[in-house]
Amino acid sequence: MVTANWLGTLQSKQWFSISFLTRGLTWILVVMLAWILGRLVWSFVTPAGQPPRWQPSPVSIVASNPQNNGIANVLAMNLFGRYQPNVPVVQPKQPVKQDAPKTRLNLTLAGVVASNNPQLALAVITHRGKQNTYGLNEAIDGTRATLQAVFADRVIIRNGGRDETLMLDGVDFSQRQQAAVPAQQAKPAAKVNTGSELGRIKQEILDKPQSLFSYIRLSQVKRDGELVGYRVNPGKERALFDAVGLKSNDLAVSLNGHDLTDATVMAKLWTELAGAADFTLTVEREGQLHDIYIELQ
Repeated sequence: MVTANWLGTLQSKQWFSISFLTRGLTWILVVMLAWILGRLVWSFVTPAGQPPRWQPSPVSIVASNPQNNGIANVLAMNLFGRYQPNVPVVQPKQPVKQDAPKTRLNLTLAGVVASNNPQLALAVITHRGKQNTYGLNEAIDGTRATLQAVFADRVIIRNGGRDETLMLDGVDFSQRQQAAVPAQQAKPAAKVNTGSELGRIKQEILDKPQSLFSYIRLSQVKRDGELVGYRVNPGKERALFDAVGLKSNDLAVSLNGHDLTDATVMAKLWTELAGAADFTLTVEREGQLHDIYIELQ
């Protein structure tokens, strides 16, 4: 009887403990679930903050590193020169040739202002009836020549990279040359009987302007099908060709300011040549342009 009562009491205590644990776990789960639901609802209601921006961590360079010191020493040597920004490139200036030959351009030197100060030197030059005053390194209107030096009786101009002398109006270029040569070194000039022949050719061209091209022959030169000018060579007599300073195989690109690379220009020039007493032929020679002046009177 005692044994049966003890077993019943034990069973009742075991049932009480299991039921208690079950209810406890249930409440714990309910609380956790409520907390999780509350966090989810709060995450939807409250906007999420932006994450902090990433910042690189500073790295210190040890100056005592022997490799860094070696590179710094090499850079300090400036093996290829020191870099200087915005420094203009200075081109070597070509010296002015004071004993330059006489220019063949149709220019008249009306007056000069010679000075040791280059900024004060001036020259009054007339070209095709238009007179203007020029300073050093200024281009003469209607030509590709620039004023390079001013003297009391002449000026030096640079025409296509070649220095030429323009004498003051009324001063003879040949007299200046003779005065520049000492008497003991002077030699008698060789007599060349070309004056009458050249005069005859000029008169023939004045009477018949088209005959100019029988003394100076022009042949078309094309590159890639495009006209680039006319090859110049002497004609039946080369007295005029040599007298005006032309050279064989010069490339004529302009005549009296007209572009010879335009095929339609040659037809217009025939009427203009009929009343012309002088011509200015621009030729290309060794990559440079030269103005050749041909005077018929």
